[in-house]
Amino acid sequence: MDNETRLKHIEAGDCPHAILLAGPPESNQEDFARRAAARYLLHSEEVSRLSSLPFYMEVSDYSIESIRNALQLLNAEAFERGRRCIVLLNAHKMTQLVQNVLLKTLEEPPADTLLLLTGVESGILPTILSRCMIIRAETEAWETIYRKLIEEGIDQTAAEHCARRAGGVYGRARIFAQEEELSFRKNAIDAMQKYLKGVRPIPEAAVICTRSEQDENGDGKKKTRVSTELADRFFDIWLELLADALKMHTGWRDPDNSDCKPLVKNLADNFTIGQIQGMISTILEGKKQLSYRATASLTLDWVLAKMP
Repeated sequence: MDNETRLKHIEAGDCPHAILLAGPPESNQEDFARRAAARYLLHSEEVSRLSSLPFYMEVSDYSIESIRNALQLLNAEAFERGRRCIVLLNAHKMTQLVQNVLLKTLEEPPADTLLLLTGVESGILPTILSRCMIIRAETEAWETIYRKLIEEGIDQTAAEHCARRAGGVYGRARIFAQEEELSFRKNAIDAMQKYLKGVRPIPEAAVICTRSEQDENGDGKKKTRVSTELADRFFDIWLELLADALKMHTGWRDPDNSDCKPLVKNLADNFTIGQIQGMISTILEGKKQLSYRATASLTLDWVLAKMP
């Protein structure tokens, strides 16, 4: 079923009360969620009008209070009862506690309501997934993405590894190909090289993941600190390298990180399958802590200290 057909079903109300639009942020699932909300509430795709509707809400701050406010909107009685819709952006960032608050509404949804979730399936509880229709982002072969990047003037080496790493999502590959992202990835790979030489790159990782950010106290000042976003990206790059090393243990000889074959082989030669799986588990736990708003600098230090 193509997206236009899906939108027609949503507009007609011929759809479940909850839909998960699964995929990374670069897959444009957020845009599709807004289009779907507009079709459901307005019978058009005038997305700009959504913000003025009293029974539409987007949620991205997943405190208990914010999710309860959103659910109250679904259960509120309108003067003339009509449809209402909530879009939950990056729903995988919800804590388990918040997801359990949401679960009761998914089990007994009010009439004429639609919940649209976007995010990555792996971060969402099975009990939530079982109550959602899942629409996964459309993907393309890496070779197709590679050709598109070449047409945009991207260097062949960068185009290949960006296309392979993108998981079939062209928008993701384009972000990977940006100069800033390529530079960040190179620094993260250099840190992995240092780790393979027996040195824990804790200070180097902190420098790589540090940037100037707005202070949370709202005084308008900026502070230099280890960024949660950059630490998460750093972990993702290391996870990709470790996943390639795991594949190499099983005989795979064509890593997604095609520009890092010697490094991947070095990882595979120096660590057992069990050790690599343990490293992956440690990094995933670090990413989980970041999603729960743990301090980025302490989380980065903790992960690197636990590596074998």
